[in-house]
Amino acid sequence: MNQSRPAARTAVVYLCTTVHSNPQPLLWACDAYADRRGWRVVDSLHDATGQSDPTKARERPALARAIEKLTTTDASVLLTVSPEMISTLATEYAQITDRVSHAGGFIHTMGWPEIQPDNRGSA
Repeated sequence: MNQSRPAARTAVVYLCTTVHSNPQPLLWACDAYADRRGWRVVDSLHDATGQSDPTKARERPALARAIEKLTTTDASVLLTVSPEMISTLATEYAQITDRVSHAGGFIHTMGWPEIQPDNRGSA
């Protein structure tokens, strides 16, 4: 019996940091994490807006583009470091989760332990 391997997941990386932080170390960590899981990253997007309202697309344009990528590419994973990068409020997080699900994907948070301690301050 010939069993085919399941298709590798494809991910869009999304980060939301404060205005004066350098997102590059976090982006590298997300790329490395995706690689370890066998996921291909199709795009990495970043908002430097801190804790703005994620339901207002003008305030978080990269989040809107990341969700759009789930409908326009073969990506099914919205990869981020922590839930707080999506929203700190449960109702807003649920709204974004619904939008991601409607786009055919899911949110995966890799968690701060995956980040080198010297890069945690970048967010």
